[in-house]
Amino acid sequence: MMPEELERPREDITRNLTVIYQDDDIIVYTAPNEDELKDILLDLLRKYQKMNIRELHGHLSGLASEDKIRMALNDLLKDNKVVVDRNGYFYPAELADELEGEYYSEYDWEMDEYSASYHTGYY
Repeated sequence: MMPEELERPREDITRNLTVIYQDDDIIVYTAPNEDELKDILLDLLRKYQKMNIRELHGHLSGLASEDKIRMALNDLLKDNKVVVDRNGYFYPAELADELEGEYYSEYDWEMDEYSASYHTGYY
């Protein structure tokens, strides 16, 4: 992959963020607020259809911590905007009907022992 190809997804993520500083080598953005982060996560999930925490964090490295991503995903689960499968992959809720196998919405998520591992990071 060419360096300019690697930059394209980043531009999609940062297009609505404020630039604090820019020169030939670096661009510094404001971190997304909670709502912006949720929108970015939904955009990424709609684009790639299936992502885990590590993949999401890879796209957001330097913009949002893994904890903030987890909190935002938990809010999106509670709002029924995303679902998660047993392997820790998140999907936009609109794809839930197309998924094969078991997945969790907010209600199932809270009732299942898997939720403890999600919240503690052991999965």
